[in-house]
Parts: sequence; C-alpha cells; structure tokens
Amino acid sequence: MTTLLFLILSLSGYSQEKESSYPHFIGQPLSFVESHPDWEILKSSTGDLDEDGQNDIALIIESKDSIPEKRCSSCYLRNNKPRIILIFLNKDGYQNVIIQNNEFIARGDEGGMATYIEPELSITNGLLNIFYQYTRSNQSYTFELLEDRMEIIGAKSNGVHSASGNFESVEYDFKEGKIITETGHISQEKLKTEIQKINIKPKSLSEFGKMYEWQVAEYKNL
Repeated sequence: MTTLLFLILSLSGYSQEKESSYPHFIGQPLSFVESHPDWEILKSSTGDLDEDGQNDIALIIESKDSIPEKRCSSCYLRNNKPRIILIFLNKDGYQNVIIQNNEFIARGDEGGMATYIEPELSITNGLLNIFYQYTRSNQSYTFELLEDRMEIIGAKSNGVHSASGNFESVEYDFKEGKIITETGHISQEKLKTEIQKINIKPKSLSEFGKMYEWQVAEYKNL
C-alpha cells in the first residue's frame, strides 16, 4: 500500500509539473486553423500588411478547453485557456501563417480588476494594432511588417488612479527612440510632459514573451 501510494503521488506531481504543448501553425492555411478541433477564433482582422494590394490576416485563437499553463517563473501550473496570435500573409492568393506567438496575448483572467478581458485586433494603414481596455487603464501595441517579421514601432499606456484622479499617459516611439510621458489630474487641463530618450532594439512579435516582461526603461515595461 505504501509503495502504491508513493507511485500515485509521484505520477500526480509529475502531471502537475508538465505544461501542455501548443499546436504548430507556421506554414498552415486559414482553413486548417478554422477547422482545428481544439482551438477557436477569438478575434480577427484583415488588411494589407505588406502593401501588395492583397488582404492579409491577423487572428487570435483560444483553446476550447482549459489546459495547464505556467504564466510566470514563480507561478504554479494552473488550468487556463491559452491564446495564440497568428499572422497570415497573402502570397498569390494563398494565405499561410508566417508568425505565431503562444505567450504574448493576455489570457481572459489577466486583466487585474477586470474579471475578464479580450484584446481588440485591427489592421489599419498597413499596421497591426493590439488594444486592451482594463477597468481604469488601457494598453496598446503597434507593429509593422518588415520583410518577414512584425516589429513593434509604438505602444501606449494610459491609466487613472481611482482615488486621487491623477493620470499617466505613456507613449513609446521606437522609430524616434523616445518615450513621452504625460501626467496630470482629470480635473485640470495642465499637463506635465517628460521626454526620455531610449536606445533599445525593437522586438518582433515573435520575440515577445508575456505582457510586461520586457523592460524598455526603468519602471517602463511592455
């Protein structure tokens, strides 16, 4: 009985430490993703990312069932519904996945005070934008297709303190290499503006880990 109990506990512990794997979508057509039995489309947008006159596609898909995930280095594995972002490029009428990121898109329960969040996804003027609305703040990321990589060119963070009414707006401009921070109070028109120069290599969408893991400058994470 002692040996049997030890084996059961060992197997249970092993299963709790093993994170589920994600499907590999690179090179697959849209029809393959749409018909996948375990994943469903959460958000989608179409637009011309490479300025060739053909519509490309950005998708965020979500697992239909909860699976074990570890979302930080000190976190335990817990069941969650993962989300994956996919970028399809249209070549000669065929739309295939060229970019896949399994970690960057926030999960439904990662909205802080907001009990559930979903990102907004859009392609406008050849740029991909990912936007999150939280309870008293929002966050956006803007990417541009450069050859075969989606590189971040800008981001915005806005937040209001509920008790004081103080707010902060932070705009990241990676083309100009600067961060523009505006602070003030919701009852006042006067703003304090600070411009901070940065010298950091912009990340591609494929290189992003979980949100806010990338430290762009001191106390400034994306």
